[in-house]
This record gives sequence, structure tokens and C-alpha cells, in this order.
Amino acid sequence: SPVVVARTDANAVLGFDEALRRCRAFRDVGADVTFLEAPTSVDEMRRYCDGLDGPKLANMLEGGKTPILPPADLEALGYSLAAYPLTLLSTMTAAAQAALDDLHAGREPTGLTPFPRLCAQVGFDEYWSEEARYAPPTPTN
Repeated sequence: SPVVVARTDANAVLGFDEALRRCRAFRDVGADVTFLEAPTSVDEMRRYCDGLDGPKLANMLEGGKTPILPPADLEALGYSLAAYPLTLLSTMTAAAQAALDDLHAGREPTGLTPFPRLCAQVGFDEYWSEEARYAPPTPTN
């Protein structure tokens, strides 16, 4: 069955108390998970988790207003879920830039995924198996 995640951005414009009030209201009307966007300190994160029941979502956005905490610390505060919306994209763009810098400087990029692992990760093995199914028969002499 669907899971209802109810989000409020009120903290940024109306303050923490109003954001917490809205999260309580979300739970009162049946939201499964609450998401108080952009708590600005560990203290606000703790007050949010202590201030209402039910699962809570932490948004771990590097460069955002919320402190980035390890999963164990988030769980200890009372969070049930954590989203890392830009972590992989940021890591990949940094790696891509480093590889481009290496190529531009005439160096072989470092940190490459071994080719067999890359093929498996992106699905080449399945693609090649499927391709073989539809390949025309090899002529015999």
C-alpha cells in the first residue's frame, strides 16, 4: 500500500515551532511519515524527533542548512529514513571532472572501475546475451 510522506518547508519562513505544529497535524490526519525540511541544528533535529511520534525523514543535502550526520547518529536522534538527494550526483560529477582533468593533462585517469565489473554494473552482460538470441545464424562452409 502507498506510504504518505508529508513535508513542510515552514521552518525557513515561519519558524521551527510552526513547522513542528504542521508535522503534528500531518500525523493527526494520517500521514505515515513526516518530513520537516531544513532543521538548522542538531538541537532542532532532536526537538523534531522528540516532539512527535511516527517515522521521520531526514534530508541530508550537502551544502544545505541541515547538519549532515552519519546514519547511526540520525537513528539515535529518532529518524527512520534518510534521503541523500544529491550525494551520488555530486560524487559522480567530481569524479568526472577529475578524469577530464587527467585526460587534459595527458594522464590516464585513476580510480577506474575494472571493465568486467563496469559491464556487469551497467547491464552489458544481459544486453550481449539478448543480442546473441537475435543474431543471425553463423554461416557454415
